[in-house]
Amino acid sequence: MNDIVTRAVTGFFFLIVMIGGVVLHEYSYLILFSLLVVLCISEYHAIIHDLLTSTEKWKTTYKIINTVFSVIIFGIVFLVAKQSIPLISLSLLCGFPLTWLVIEMYTKSERPFYNVCLNSMAIFYLAIPLSSASLLAFHAGEYSWHYLLAIMIFAWSNDSFAYLFGRFFGKHKLFERISPKKTWEGFFGGMLGAAGFAYIIWLLFPRWTGHSVTLTTYIILAVITTITSTYGDLAESMIKRNLQIKDTGNVLPGHGGFLDRFDGLIFSLPACTLYLTFFIK
Repeated sequence: MNDIVTRAVTGFFFLIVMIGGVVLHEYSYLILFSLLVVLCISEYHAIIHDLLTSTEKWKTTYKIINTVFSVIIFGIVFLVAKQSIPLISLSLLCGFPLTWLVIEMYTKSERPFYNVCLNSMAIFYLAIPLSSASLLAFHAGEYSWHYLLAIMIFAWSNDSFAYLFGRFFGKHKLFERISPKKTWEGFFGGMLGAAGFAYIIWLLFPRWTGHSVTLTTYIILAVITTITSTYGDLAESMIKRNLQIKDTGNVLPGHGGFLDRFDGLIFSLPACTLYLTFFIK
């Protein structure tokens, strides 16, 4: 029970910061998510630190370079989504992973390609997926937080309801080899919770944003978020089992680190962006 209380208290203050940053203004969103990218990259480098085959000085340099790269990537996607720079600017994103091949020529590492893969993964796994949040935020042609906040709420509600349903009703294992505690009861409980919030959002958001979205669209987004968030959670569990760590960090009591908290959104943000791009104008 203490674990539930700790998760609830931490989650409450976490929600205030996240919702406030997204709703207040497009630049508060920019600052919030840029900071989130920095924190996630920092945490990622903490867990791969011992895997990198370079000197301590180079390991620190890797972290700095990846942080700069990731913030620039987020900025590029933000400006493209805002239509401040042309769409072709997204082609610049291809250069960042390739740059690691050049950087590694100068490290004198015994396993340069291994380092390239680990460093580039930060871009593919974190920077680019989190940057897709800007495409959601500007999907309406101007900054509007209704899609982005909805998907964030779906991910959080899925996580919370999956935890509760799994804790009290879970019997059938979902993917025991990777995450022994996850159950099918938790999965469908999370989906039910996300769908319930889809209905609430459908009722409330038009009054606050001026953008009318069909209930069907919100429910589909809730289902997509549930499925992809679950895979995001499983993917991170696979990484942690491989590295033999329990959490990626401890800055969020009851929730672990930032990667533990955003593992679902890392998968659901780009997935929902694809759906809205191709099916919702």
